[in-house]
Amino acid sequence: MDTIRREELRLASADGRSTIRALVWSGAADDWAPRATVQVMHGMAEHVERYERLARILVAHGLAVCGDDHIGHGASCEPARRGCLPARGGAEALVEDEHALRLRVAEILGDVPHFLLGHSLGSYMARVYLATHGEGIAGAVLSGTGTLPVAVSWAGHALALAVCAARGEDHRSRLLDGMGVGAYARAVPGPTGCEWLSRDEANVAAYVADERCGFPFSAGGYAAVTKLTARACSLRWARRVPHDVPLLLVAGAEDPVGDCGRGVRAAAELARRAGQRNVEVHIYEGMRHEIFNEREGGSVMGDVCSWLCAQLGESRDTREGQ
Repeated sequence: MDTIRREELRLASADGRSTIRALVWSGAADDWAPRATVQVMHGMAEHVERYERLARILVAHGLAVCGDDHIGHGASCEPARRGCLPARGGAEALVEDEHALRLRVAEILGDVPHFLLGHSLGSYMARVYLATHGEGIAGAVLSGTGTLPVAVSWAGHALALAVCAARGEDHRSRLLDGMGVGAYARAVPGPTGCEWLSRDEANVAAYVADERCGFPFSAGGYAAVTKLTARACSLRWARRVPHDVPLLLVAGAEDPVGDCGRGVRAAAELARRAGQRNVEVHIYEGMRHEIFNEREGGSVMGDVCSWLCAQLGESRDTREGQ
């Protein structure tokens, strides 16, 4: 008998037109009660079900997990509209949808400590979320994050808006994609163009075979993403984050999104300059962007689980299989 219960929720998106599909993982026993909740924010061009293994590990240690398919992703849109986000208001909708999910899950599971876990695009969403709705957050794990010059993000945002004006916000621009995801593919060349994600060929093959992954973003999508990165990497926005929220930044040493660790450490330093009192960084040698899906991903999940338990006042070995 499965010891994990998985439930589906539907929420109206702040974009005014989408219906967000969310999942909640919890213990299957009738008397199971979470010690905390962990809200997963997935990355660009993927979906929340890719975090099933992580969710099961966390639930096994008493932590409920929730997460949604963002607008333009997974089951929150029609397949033809994957990657399509509003050019104006899209960044805000991404963040506000996460807040709506947090409130809904609190109604279901009760008032327990609430953590964020954002990967890649989700890490930038989490950073902006902390600056806008950070009160009461017990801690945040930022996976596969980085640091982009704010001026570069705003320039990219202006270019994306110009493409939207000329070709429409749903237009798939080779120029924008080449400056975005294409830059990471060039940093780690390979036959699929997705080798930058992982050194594990099986993981790359599964990503390529998944129709819910790897789709190109629209011009509107890039307008939303660049607005998020501009805010997340801004000292002014970082100073809005409550200073008592513990942060854990995890990344692969060969991840081009985090500039092979340099951008991750810069993000941590930005948080410290902004006043954060508890910031940890773990850089994993031999791993690329999707550290949870590398061959050694179980050890990363164990480290994250141990950190979450430590924030709850526990000290325990939570490596996978313990």
